[in-house]
Amino acid sequence: MQPFDLKLDDDPIIFLEAFPGVEDMVVFRIAPAYSYSNSAVRPEFKPEITFTVNGEQVPVVLNKDNCMSGKYEETFYVADYKPVPGDEMSVEVASEGFRTIYAQTSIPESFPERKIDFRHIDHIEETYDVLYVSFKDDGSSDMSYGIQIHNERVTTYPDGRVETDIRRSAGYQIVDDFDMMVSDKNGMIINFNGWTLDAYSSQISGWDDDTFNGKDAELSMAVYGGYDEFFEYVEENEAWYDPWSLLSHNKLILYTFSPEFYRYVIAQDMISENSDFIAGLAPTNFCYSNIKNGYGIFAGVYCVETEWITREMIESGR
Repeated sequence: MQPFDLKLDDDPIIFLEAFPGVEDMVVFRIAPAYSYSNSAVRPEFKPEITFTVNGEQVPVVLNKDNCMSGKYEETFYVADYKPVPGDEMSVEVASEGFRTIYAQTSIPESFPERKIDFRHIDHIEETYDVLYVSFKDDGSSDMSYGIQIHNERVTTYPDGRVETDIRRSAGYQIVDDFDMMVSDKNGMIINFNGWTLDAYSSQISGWDDDTFNGKDAELSMAVYGGYDEFFEYVEENEAWYDPWSLLSHNKLILYTFSPEFYRYVIAQDMISENSDFIAGLAPTNFCYSNIKNGYGIFAGVYCVETEWITREMIESGR
């Protein structure tokens, strides 16, 4: 019997992750990936990075405070450039002993002009406080959107100390088994886990425009804490031993995603929702990468923030 020979390419490759447009700079997470079956081939990793925006090269520098060595060797590089909608970007990373990797992406247009509304929705035996964002989709293909709630709680003490607690969340989708969803059926939760130098963990509600391409769109999500707690409020604690004043308010961070980014998060969502494949009860899901000759993701995102949302803003229809 002829022995089965599964021939795999076990040369070392380069991993890259970057989401330009999320911050006022572009952060690259870069690492070597070595084969366990070819452990003798481990060339030293000295990446040379070429980053271009609209055909012009932009300098990239090493961020020495966020590097790891040893078994989980990785480095962070930063380009001091603030992306704007329409930017065409490319990145190339080369190191002796590795195949040179290459990727392209673009920065999508900004979130359209919108109206924000709040409604009480009776759903089966529950009443939900649901946030709506309405706008006109421009009809271009492969558009996708994201909404994140940014809550800021500022505590002020008599001695002048100020503590600020920032929480970001995605609200939640109302789903049941009777095809009576309040929220958009193509909505999904996108998990961001330490994907920039901020290394915060948070979620975003995301939608593609398959069901409303070129039409009026209304994206919605129920809000934790309800209607009254969503709007700006001040709480005073006059206890003699620890008096303080608390200000709590919310705004929205509105995202548009490049096609590469949305394909990536769909793949990640499919993987996280398919635990059966570990037990061999379901096929494995695909892992999306747009890095040529390597692995990872280079995908443009753009985000804008609303002003602090007040009850008056909602009730006046602004």
